[in-house]
Amino acid sequence: MSHYLELFHLDRSFPFQRFVHEGEVLVYPHWHKVVEVIYVTRGVLHLGINDVPIVMQAGEIQFINAGDIHYFLASPNSERIVIQFDFSLFHEEETAGEPGLRQLFSSMESHSRSWPEETTAKIRELLAVIHREDHHQAAGYKYLIKAALMEMIALIYRQIPLSQQQAKRPLGEAVASKSEKTLVRLDKIFSYIEHHYHEYITLDDVAKFMGFSACYFARFFKKNTGMTFVRFLHNYRLNQAKWLLLNEEISVSEVAERIGFNSVKTFHHVFKQNTGVAPLKYRRSISGIK
Repeated sequence: MSHYLELFHLDRSFPFQRFVHEGEVLVYPHWHKVVEVIYVTRGVLHLGINDVPIVMQAGEIQFINAGDIHYFLASPNSERIVIQFDFSLFHEEETAGEPGLRQLFSSMESHSRSWPEETTAKIRELLAVIHREDHHQAAGYKYLIKAALMEMIALIYRQIPLSQQQAKRPLGEAVASKSEKTLVRLDKIFSYIEHHYHEYITLDDVAKFMGFSACYFARFFKKNTGMTFVRFLHNYRLNQAKWLLLNEEISVSEVAERIGFNSVKTFHHVFKQNTGVAPLKYRRSISGIK
C-alpha cells in the first residue's frame, strides 16, 4: 500500500477512529477520503497541507479536509490527539439554505488561530470528551462521541469563519466521491512511483505498468489528481528531498541521487524553482543544520 494514499477501512456502522501520536514522528505525504482533526496537546508539530507549511503549537487545532495531501514532522516530547471520521457517520439530510458538510469543511477556516478563542476552547473540550470516551469505551460511548462531533459541526456552522483563501486543492473534496475502482487504480500508480521514484521512470513506463495507453494514462492521471504526471513525480521527489535534507546529514549530491535526479544541477534548479530557495538554504532555514 502506498504511503501517499491511505485506503484504510473504518467500521461502516461507526466510521470513526482516534489515536494518539507521541514523540518524534515522521509521516510522509499522504491523503485519504475522511476528515482528520489534529489537536496538539504538547510540543510542536511541523505540518504540511497541500505543500503549505504550518507550525502548530500546543493547544492548537487543525482540520484536514478529505483529499488534502498532508505530512508532518513532530518534535521530541510532543503529543497529538488525532481523530478521523467519514461524513456517512451523520446520515446527513439536506437543509434548505445551509451548505452540506463537504462544502462546509472545504470552506471553513481550518486552523484554530483564525477562530474566536471561546470557540477554540469549546472544541478543545469536545475533543477531550471524544478522546476520553473512545479510550475507556464505557457503555454508550459511541453515542457520546457522535454527540460531541455533532456539537462540533454546529459550532463550525455558527462560529467558525469562512476561509479568506479559496485556493484550489490538488485533489479537493472530489476525492471523497471517487469510485473505489478509481482509488485503487490511483493507489497502484502511487505505489509504483513510491517504489521506483529513485530510478529513471517515464509516463510510458507507468502507463505500460497499468495496462493503459500513454494518452489514456495522461488523461486519467490529470483528471484524478489535478496535475500532470511529470509535475506529480517532481513534487513527490522534492517532498522526499525535503525530508532527507531535514533528517539526514548527507550532501546535496547524495540527496539528488537518492530521489532519482541524475544531475545535481537539475535537482538544484527544480528544487529552487519549487520552493524558492536552494536545497542547502532550505535545510538551514528550516532545521538549522549547517
